[in-house]
Amino acid sequence: MKDVYHAKEVSPEIIQEKGVQSLVGETYRVLKRGVDAGVANNVIPDEMAQSLDHDTFVFSGMKVCNEVKEGGLRLRDENGNIKPFQRFLNDVEKIDERYNTNYLNAGYNFAIHSAQMAAKWAEYERDGGDYLLQYRTAKDGLVRAEHAALDDTTLPVNDPFWDKYMPPLAWNCRCTTVQVNAGKYPESNSADAMEIGERATAQIGSDGKNKLEMFRFNPGKEKVIFPPGNACMTPRCPTCRLHNRTELAATVPLSEKCQTCVLLNKGYEVKKKTAAAAERQKHLNQMKPLLKKEVKKEAGGCEITIKFTAKGNKHLYSDTFTRAKGLLDKNDLTALNTALEQSLFVKSAPLHKKRKDGIVKFYYFKDANKELYYNVAERIYKHKGIESKKFSVHSVTSRIKK
Repeated sequence: MKDVYHAKEVSPEIIQEKGVQSLVGETYRVLKRGVDAGVANNVIPDEMAQSLDHDTFVFSGMKVCNEVKEGGLRLRDENGNIKPFQRFLNDVEKIDERYNTNYLNAGYNFAIHSAQMAAKWAEYERDGGDYLLQYRTAKDGLVRAEHAALDDTTLPVNDPFWDKYMPPLAWNCRCTTVQVNAGKYPESNSADAMEIGERATAQIGSDGKNKLEMFRFNPGKEKVIFPPGNACMTPRCPTCRLHNRTELAATVPLSEKCQTCVLLNKGYEVKKKTAAAAERQKHLNQMKPLLKKEVKKEAGGCEITIKFTAKGNKHLYSDTFTRAKGLLDKNDLTALNTALEQSLFVKSAPLHKKRKDGIVKFYYFKDANKELYYNVAERIYKHKGIESKKFSVHSVTSRIKK
């Protein structure tokens, strides 16, 4: 709150202050821990993982934004004068407890269960319509009566019921879903289930608005952790291009929340690039022992000695996201010398055009276990009029020209 006090006013740009960014980072760290615990060892698509991470980061920032804005309302006394710092600090202590203890605990628990449901949904989509889905509560005395009414609701995975009433249906909701065999449980009436779900997510506040309507969403289908209509966001968020991560909106309404969201998304892009660069460097460091490895292979009737180079290793790392995606994992890179030793020579291919990097020919070796090819480059070096050939691993690919 020091940043708020020194700024004397709260504007969207305050989200860029060091102290506020630190609070956003800590909030994100706690909620991300909940997401990771929810996903656990389940396999989810990369696109979903990135989307869930983005949603968690933006929610963290908007939550802090709400906290900071509420703190800003306590800057001045009854006469409109700026309060002494200690008095201001005392006044915002309750805000800190509410946001960073109560709300954060509720958000953490919700993140766990929402991530669990997103991971389950990814599994349901992979399995198609082989099973029915069944809604289940925790079946104890703490279950809300409205949620208990949904217990054992059994419907196909493509039923519209799951678009709105996939758990969790409230803060601290512990309900879940499971796959069941169609012949073992009777299928519920979809229309009746929709009515029960509507009642379970209905609580009209003093302002006439339904407080629980925001929980009518499917975390896995929408690829978000937190309800799109939560109090940290604006009514525009669920349909905003920025919120849906397709692109940064060219123009946004002049609301403070929207401006803050734009700044948060720019911050998220920086965070992503920084994390990607650190991840890349970590793997390149782990690949350094390859620079001292040599692999002798038969290639077209002659034996060649293949080495690894720093530049080639960078190509190899990049190929795990492109030409070898899904076949070569980043964690496999450190053992490429062993994989190359076990590979089989397929063919060599001279170049039709001169290259600036000195490569004159490529040799292709097929992985012994995967539909994967190692691309070995031949370079010719001249020293004091004497030519010598050197061979190094250049890249990997999932297919080659016949």
